[in-house]
Amino acid sequence: MASQALPRSPLNKGAKAKPQPGTPAKLGAGKMKGQEQRQQVNQEQHRASGSGTSPMPSEGDNVSPYLGGTAGTAEKASGRIPGGKAWNAVNDLRGGAHKFKEKIKSYGADAPTKPGDLAANAPSSLPMNLSDLEGLEVGDGGQIMDHNGTPVAKVVEGDPEDLVGMSVGADGEILDEDGDLVGRVQILSKPTEALEEGTANIGETPSLETLKDLPVTEEGYVMDHAGQQPMAKVVEGDTGSLVGRTANEHGEIYDEDENLIGRLEALSPDEAAKAIGQQAEGAKEHAGEIGEAIPAKISNISILEGRRVNKKGKVLDEEGEVLGQVVGDQDPKALAGNHINEKGQILDDANNVIGEVEIVPGEAADDAIKVLQQKQGETRESTQEEPDVSTLKDEVEGEVADETSAIGEDAAAKGEQLPDISTLEGLKCNKLGSIVNADGIPVGELVEGDPKRLCRDNIQLDDQGQFWDGRGNVIGKAQPLPVEETPPGPFADLEDVFVAEDGWVQDANGRRVGQVTEGDNKKLIGRAVDTDGDILDKRGNIIGHAEPWEEPEEPEPEKVDLSMLEGFKPNKYGNVMGSSGVPIARVVDGDLKTVSGRPIDREGQIWGDSGEVIGHVTIIPENERESRGPFSGLGDLVVNGEGFVEDVDGMVVGRIIEGDPKSLRGQAVDTDGEILDEHGNVQGRAERYEPPEESVVEEDLSALEGKTVNKLGNIVDANGVVIGRIASGYIKHLVGKQVDDKGQIFNEKGKVIGQAELIPNNEQERPEGPFYGLEGLTLGKDGMVVNPEQEVVGRLVEGDQKRLEGRAVDEDGEILDKTGNVIGRAERWTPEEKQRDISPMAGRKVNKEGEVRDEDGNLLGKLTQGDLQNLRGKLIDSNGYVVDNDGNKIGECTLLENLPDEQPTMSPEELEKQEKEKQDRELAKKMCAILQDTLDSVQPLCKQIMQNIEKANQTPKEELDEEQLVKTVKPLIEEAGNMLQECKGALRALDPDGQIAATAKAREASHEATPEQYSLANLLKELTQTVVETIDQGRRLIADMPHAKKEINPLWALLSEPLFQIIAAVGLLLSGVLGLVSQLLDGLGLGGLIRGLLGGLGIDKLLEGFGLSSVTDALGLGGSK
Repeated sequence: MASQALPRSPLNKGAKAKPQPGTPAKLGAGKMKGQEQRQQVNQEQHRASGSGTSPMPSEGDNVSPYLGGTAGTAEKASGRIPGGKAWNAVNDLRGGAHKFKEKIKSYGADAPTKPGDLAANAPSSLPMNLSDLEGLEVGDGGQIMDHNGTPVAKVVEGDPEDLVGMSVGADGEILDEDGDLVGRVQILSKPTEALEEGTANIGETPSLETLKDLPVTEEGYVMDHAGQQPMAKVVEGDTGSLVGRTANEHGEIYDEDENLIGRLEALSPDEAAKAIGQQAEGAKEHAGEIGEAIPAKISNISILEGRRVNKKGKVLDEEGEVLGQVVGDQDPKALAGNHINEKGQILDDANNVIGEVEIVPGEAADDAIKVLQQKQGETRESTQEEPDVSTLKDEVEGEVADETSAIGEDAAAKGEQLPDISTLEGLKCNKLGSIVNADGIPVGELVEGDPKRLCRDNIQLDDQGQFWDGRGNVIGKAQPLPVEETPPGPFADLEDVFVAEDGWVQDANGRRVGQVTEGDNKKLIGRAVDTDGDILDKRGNIIGHAEPWEEPEEPEPEKVDLSMLEGFKPNKYGNVMGSSGVPIARVVDGDLKTVSGRPIDREGQIWGDSGEVIGHVTIIPENERESRGPFSGLGDLVVNGEGFVEDVDGMVVGRIIEGDPKSLRGQAVDTDGEILDEHGNVQGRAERYEPPEESVVEEDLSALEGKTVNKLGNIVDANGVVIGRIASGYIKHLVGKQVDDKGQIFNEKGKVIGQAELIPNNEQERPEGPFYGLEGLTLGKDGMVVNPEQEVVGRLVEGDQKRLEGRAVDEDGEILDKTGNVIGRAERWTPEEKQRDISPMAGRKVNKEGEVRDEDGNLLGKLTQGDLQNLRGKLIDSNGYVVDNDGNKIGECTLLENLPDEQPTMSPEELEKQEKEKQDRELAKKMCAILQDTLDSVQPLCKQIMQNIEKANQTPKEELDEEQLVKTVKPLIEEAGNMLQECKGALRALDPDGQIAATAKAREASHEATPEQYSLANLLKELTQTVVETIDQGRRLIADMPHAKKEINPLWALLSEPLFQIIAAVGLLLSGVLGLVSQLLDGLGLGGLIRGLLGGLGIDKLLEGFGLSSVTDALGLGGSK
């Protein structure tokens, strides 16, 4: 069978783990922990006891885990044994040693079982055809087990190691994920064939070929694949240097340079047993350490036994001195009053541990410990049942040496607190015998039963850790695993880590976080890296490993010595010229105009006048210091009109020394100062030239000398006149300080803390406007200037109030248009507060008659609003209102002088006249509404009629389509006529019984026209004008259109007849209105036209026939006209 790598342990120094039979390929983050190893031991024990039919382990199997784990667990036990009596602790260890002895004997008795005995127990029947193997998985060594764990077939094609875990098809073929054939199986011909193969090597010395790739341990042994039984030992070479190395098939161990550094020799079963005994000696030494540690570990915490915790979390003695306190962040109030046991644990009434305490160092605690030690000494001397600690130690060591000892197992049981078995309820077993939770983390292990069957049947655990089948039989048992905290792997804080190109490991953001240290970089590209740095294939096998990587910090560049530049000055172009006229350094930081001409220090820094660094320079490498022309590095240069040489920025850098400047204007200048024509001939020459610096005239600030800084940052004289302002500095620190003749402001220590400047003349004399300090001013409706709070702060004095309403007012009181022109002005003004008048009736009460009188009985006023019965005796406030006790207005009294004069009574005739006038106004309003609706409908129709007729009139006769005109205009005239008919009907509906018309004649001239009648007359005038003008102009324009004239002229009556009927209806109801209409029409020159139309229709005679001559007279149609 192909060899597999040993799981990681402190002995193999980084060797990678591969999946082992009966153990999961990866646990949680990928580590193999002690619980998996114990799980494997339990499964092998189960098989050895006959519960399964798998091959028996070799002699010594399952012993080494106890031996190898003794040292570690013994140390754990020595540090965890709680305070208490030494007798109990040692007896526990002695009992554990006896148990371990019996376990070793049981393994020794079972190991030499003969293969024939195993074969006898094999089943007598095997599958008859390959279809019976469908769904079974390939196991270790290429064997296919049935559901009872019995070998029934084996791999005959393909690599058995690569096929482990893959399912067999109906025809015995094994396919990969892509459906490709990767292997084939064959049914075993004899029931004992697999068992004989599995037990052939029991009791024989293993071959060196089987030791290939197994690492050397620190003891110089090579363990089997399970890490349990010694298989070989080092016979040549330094054991220390060979730890973790592997041998070839000949037992030879080579280093990285292919040098032979060691050799292995296979162990016989007797030698393997002897090796186990040597490892047990190591357990003896650790057991001795436990015996020595027991007295030291008897804790002094028992001085707190029987005492109680107070509300402050303290434990006191009889005298009130503090002996102990609650540990950590526990709530003292919740623990108060509960008693403490000998282990320092706080127990509730049900003896449940709810907290812990610790000793507080001090004299009280020291005295209590001494008393406790004295009592323990007396007890040890007075009883024969308590053995001496040293004697116990010797006994324990003797038992470990004679019986191989199980101290590790017993101590581990004391040190590890297993979770309650009920925590496994509802969980299931996987194929490897692990009980995993929802997160896939093993929390328990199978101790009885077939894991494959339990996994296949999907059976859940009950609260007792048992598996039940459908018939009510217990078919498996499990136990919880101790909770162990696993330290996070190197990639635990990263997500989606994978292998990129060139062996780099990247996170989801593409950042390099690691590097592949083991495996083929090309084959691993794209594969995920787990938190431990392991790279797994799809079956969970480790095929590579990565380690964290951090980008190395870039080394700081060597500091260049710039001391050679000390004293040099950069020119205007940022170059530092050497003695030979070649630039040796250049400015790399700073404004060239500012740093030009300033000296450089030995650090390459350029300093300003105020002591700050304003620039830096760097040395030009010597290989770049070429002898260049005078204009090198200045870019494109041209000759200007004045004979000077300018760069692209217009800066003068040279002047013409040969040639005519005028003819050379605009010509390019090369780096040597030569000016060439298009053929390369030199037309002129130039030299470097820098115009003299303009002398900067410093501003005379002597006017500020002796002046003071006010709170607004202005510089004022003794009279408060502003002549300057703060240019730099913190105003609050400068207030009240004086300015010198250079504009500087000093503090008490003589340090300059501010700089002042003069205010320009154009700003100096400017006075503050009348509205200075006020913002958001606008002009209100009544010409008042108001602020955002609508408070009046000014008024308009110039400009059109309506035009300027809502516009902004500036601080000078000016109102500007959008182009900045002054269109109005305002002045500051505040309205006088009106003095509030207090009513003379204030404080007085209403009497029974509703009167208000003074002390002398003089009548002051009367109750004018409110119920007298409810207001008698009520108080009157300063405004004349009657108020209740809460100040609410419940009535009103009016002073006698403010009472209206009594209106004279009107006669019945006057009352009747007033009522009729009111009726006429209401009637006129209704008529106005009807006429307005009609006018809104008829006007657009008349406009469309005229537009069509005018368009036809302007069309040449040969192009005119009179029939189309008729079709267009006729519906419009008819619709307008219908609108007028509806108006006529609505007017007549106002007087259905004729009563209003009967009385209209009698009062036609009895009063002046009311505003309502004027409005009615105006609407009637507009309607008449619209209709009449449409008829008149329409007739005139179609006079030369025979067909249109014939068809349209008769239609005008549809407009004129209802119009005059409307006029008649108005005249019948309000005859006085028609006179107003006639006057309005005469004013427009339409009176004659209308009278002509009425006469042509015979309306005048018709109206006179009805006795309505007043209507015709009003329109000028009577005989008098």
